Amino acid sequence: MREVHLKVLQYLTGAGLFFLVGLHFLVSHLGSGHPESWAEVSRRAASSGWLAVYVLILLFGLYHGLHGLRAVLMEFSLPRGAIRILNWTLVLGGAAVFGYALYIPVNAFLA
Repeated sequence: MREVHLKVLQYLTGAGLFFLVGLHFLVSHLGSGHPESWAEVSRRAASSGWLAVYVLILLFGLYHGLHGLRAVLMEFSLPRGAIRILNWTLVLGGAAVFGYALYIPVNAFLA
């Protein structure tokens, strides 16, 4: 049953990424004005709404990618001990990347 829940989360994060990245693309790149200007980038970085969107994109993207990698590696019929090591490596590695990557949008928001 645990694998089913992880797979459902895979689908939900994929759908979430589709809409969040689509929202980012529509507003940031197809919106009016100059989205690449520093004033516009700073304005978006100071918005708590955009901070939430960027953090969700990061969180969903990490889960979706790491769970996809896990699914590919699980196709090799690994022994139980290797599966346990793989799971912990992906969880701890994902948490480290999330913590490191979270610094950028949070620092921009607080600045």
